[in-house]
Amino acid sequence: MRQPAGRIRINAGSHRGRMIEVPSGAGSRPTSARVREALFSILVYLEPGVDGSTVLDACAGSGALGIEALSRGATQATFFETDWIALATVSDSLQNLDLADRGVAKRADAQKPPLNRDTPCDLVFLDPPYASAVAAMAPHALIEAGWIGPKTLLIIETRRSEPVIPENGFTEIDCRGYGDTSLYLLKMSIEA
Repeated sequence: MRQPAGRIRINAGSHRGRMIEVPSGAGSRPTSARVREALFSILVYLEPGVDGSTVLDACAGSGALGIEALSRGATQATFFETDWIALATVSDSLQNLDLADRGVAKRADAQKPPLNRDTPCDLVFLDPPYASAVAAMAPHALIEAGWIGPKTLLIIETRRSEPVIPENGFTEIDCRGYGDTSLYLLKMSIEA
C-alpha cells in the first residue's frame, strides 16, 4: 500500500478547503498554497481566464494546479505524469473529489506527449522537477502534439535561481517571483 508524502488544501472554488494527497517520492514538489493563490489571482485578469477553460497539467505530480483550476471553474483538465505512484494519486484525488468526469490522468511525458485530437488547451501548467530540461524542451513538443495553440496561456514554474524557459517561439506576458519560485506566463509568438 502506497503512503502519501502529505496532504495539501485546495485554496478556492467549489472544492475550497478539501484536501488532496501529495505522492511520495523525491520527484514530487507541489506548488505551495501561496504560489497557487498568487497564480490564480493573476489568471483572473488574463485571457482566457480559468472559468470555462480547458487545462493541461503537464507535469502533474499531485495534480494540485489542475485540480485547483477545476475547483475554480475549468471545464476539463488533463493530467500528464510519468510516475505510476503520482498518476495513481491524481486519479484517486479526482475520484475522491467527484471530478473524474471532468479530469483524466494519463501516463504521459510532457516532452513526448500523445497527440491531442481536440482543440488546444486554454491553459497549460508546466511545473517540472527543478534542474531539468523539461521546461525548455516540453513546450515545443506540446505545440507539435496540438496541446498548445496561439491562444493558449502557458504557465511555467521554475526555481528562481535557475530560470528555464523555452528559447524561442514564445512571448513572455508576465513573470513573478515568490521566494525561491518563479512563474513565467507565456504565449506562442506569432511566428511560431
